[in-house]
Amino acid sequence: MKSTKQVRAALASLLMTGAMLMSASVSAASGTHKVAVIAFDYSDSSGEPEDQTAEHAARLALFRKTLEADLDEAGSLDTATIPCMARDCTISTMRAADLLAECRAAGLDFLVFGGVHKMSTLVGGGRVLVLDVAENKFVFERMISFRGDDDEAFVRAARFSAREIVRTVAAEKSDGH
Repeated sequence: MKSTKQVRAALASLLMTGAMLMSASVSAASGTHKVAVIAFDYSDSSGEPEDQTAEHAARLALFRKTLEADLDEAGSLDTATIPCMARDCTISTMRAADLLAECRAAGLDFLVFGGVHKMSTLVGGGRVLVLDVAENKFVFERMISFRGDDDEAFVRAARFSAREIVRTVAAEKSDGH
């Protein structure tokens, strides 16, 4: 006969397994996919004389937060976090294998990352990528460009990127990939 502790442990294990299966089936049934948006890298070759590091860091954070919020609002993607995000990890500050391991441990379907580059006082650009974590392949890669070096320009670029990601990822998943 099993002890009370063994019965409780077995019951707890069954409940955990059931909860995980229910969570996965609810996600699959609702058609949502789990996505994380990590911090974007930033570079500036505009040659402007004043130091704008703080302003650019704030705009880059606004870009990421807007992108994440718009993806979450789309309905087909649920945003999540991975441990390295507490340290503002980017694709260039973390080993790819470690980043992928964190994504898989968190049960992510997709990881969004990239970089923004300020080319001049009026022109910015960047690259936005989405990695299918299970397949370890890119399902989205876009070069973006935008005019302006203010909050509005970064928000517009993030919103455009979010719309394109949702459209592309929905098409990719509806094709059965």
